[in-house]
Amino acid sequence: MKRKAALRIQHKAALFATAFCLVLPTAWVYGQEKKPAAPSEDPEVKMGREAHEEMVKSGLKLVSDPALVKRVETIGQKLAALANQTPIPALYGTENKLTRPLNYRFFIVDDPDTNAFALPGGFVYVNKGLLKYTQSDDELAGVMGHEIIHAAHSHGAKLQREQSKLNTQMAIAALGAILAKVPMQDTGNLLTGFQLLAIQKVNGYGQTAEKDADQGGIILAQKAGFNPVGMLTFMERLARDQRSHPDVEMGIFRTHPPEKVRAVAMIAQISQMGLPINRRSTASILKVTTRVDGSITEVLLDGKLFLRTGKPERAKEVATALDKALDQELQVYDVRKLGSAIQIRGEHLVTLETGDGTLPPERLADDACKMLRLSLYRYVLNGTL
Repeated sequence: MKRKAALRIQHKAALFATAFCLVLPTAWVYGQEKKPAAPSEDPEVKMGREAHEEMVKSGLKLVSDPALVKRVETIGQKLAALANQTPIPALYGTENKLTRPLNYRFFIVDDPDTNAFALPGGFVYVNKGLLKYTQSDDELAGVMGHEIIHAAHSHGAKLQREQSKLNTQMAIAALGAILAKVPMQDTGNLLTGFQLLAIQKVNGYGQTAEKDADQGGIILAQKAGFNPVGMLTFMERLARDQRSHPDVEMGIFRTHPPEKVRAVAMIAQISQMGLPINRRSTASILKVTTRVDGSITEVLLDGKLFLRTGKPERAKEVATALDKALDQELQVYDVRKLGSAIQIRGEHLVTLETGDGTLPPERLADDACKMLRLSLYRYVLNGTL
């Protein structure tokens, strides 16, 4: 799957710029008798709605596949219901206003990029590429919860105010330089410095907003009945992909904290919540399955053969024991072979028998032990930080 080097799960800056440009003063209409005016559309909803309409008009392609739409809508509405009913502490912006519930709307963008973003007022967008990249509903819920927090905590409106404040400061600085008759070249250098400072400040605000969305998204996913570890496994995979395809160092232009830093923070938060961190429950990591091939039942680990036997019940028992053992966050050295038996942390897992293959039992145990160790090595190397 083709993805940009920088895999994002937040707002696109251009979309925010579009939304900000569409902000208009709230209109109130009064009758001659000065009757109370009917409430106008919420400014943030208006901002998001007009930005959405502009994007669609400009050619944004949305997916209408019923199965995909149902999946996103089902997960989204579970999260949205909690966001409208449960206060989530805000590190940035404002705590979600339970007296002003948002009517969240979810859209799938026909784009292979691994990305999601939100507009003010509850407009949440998930790229088709993200749906392919996530490995469970828990991972998808983590990403969508992150975007919902952006809207619930009014990050867009907050960032707009900060940007407006900085623009005013820049204008005052420019006017002061002109009135003081500062040479044009020096004035240009001064403005360039202010612009870089503004970028640094706004991106700093943006990183704080992302931290808030990460933290709030995990809380929201957990309260909605999803496993918050899904957000962690998703972020760790992004960090791994960033190592494989490193991004250009953005410096002050970076708008998001590095994926590895975010993953470490997620581990700390989930641990503080008293929840177990079992990555196998939310991602396709060290998956144990069985497959029937005629009279033979095979036990597979990540699709690779671990054991084959003519006894279906034995295959089921081995698969169950192996699955349980792998939940212990094993290391390569935890797996040992003793004769034709395989042990994990000193506990018996399985003894290979004649009939489990064409080779002698000890050779079969050798192969199974090497395969298990190799799978664990790959997991430690690629599956986590």
